[in-house]
Amino acid sequence: MYRIAAILLAPLALAACGTEGNSTITLNGEDGNVSIVTDADGKTTINAPGVNGSVTLPKIAIDSADFQVSGVKLYPGSTVRDFNLDASERGGSEKAQGRLSIAFDSPAPLEKVQAWFRDNMAARKFKVSAQGNGFAGTTDEGDPVTLELTPDGTDKTKGKMTIGA
Repeated sequence: MYRIAAILLAPLALAACGTEGNSTITLNGEDGNVSIVTDADGKTTINAPGVNGSVTLPKIAIDSADFQVSGVKLYPGSTVRDFNLDASERGGSEKAQGRLSIAFDSPAPLEKVQAWFRDNMAARKFKVSAQGNGFAGTTDEGDPVTLELTPDGTDKTKGKMTIGA
């Protein structure tokens, strides 16, 4: 199952690589482990049971229109600079576990980005409270979520959203 998921998620790894960042997808399952890593130059390495290789692909930018987490999109005009997914398949009836982390740059001042995320998270039934310049709490499905925001000059904000354990 994870081999199929890795193949389906590979475009995300490729799309998330920006000029500064990397993207990583790691899936651990009963059938073996799958790792897809794309660096800032577009070199993508795939390691999976029975499949190992690397290729260099053109960079593809992913922005706020292309990405959402539990219905919450990134601030309009934001671009992804780093993407990491680490997931584990559980046997039986146990819920699969994973952690998604996405770093992004937003083209607006910190206060405007904070308000936008606060309103959109509330509209999607996230239960969060202020933590530093960002928020911490749970998604609408009860998964832990943190959002770290830092000013990047007067008109830009850097952010990192993490969901999962």
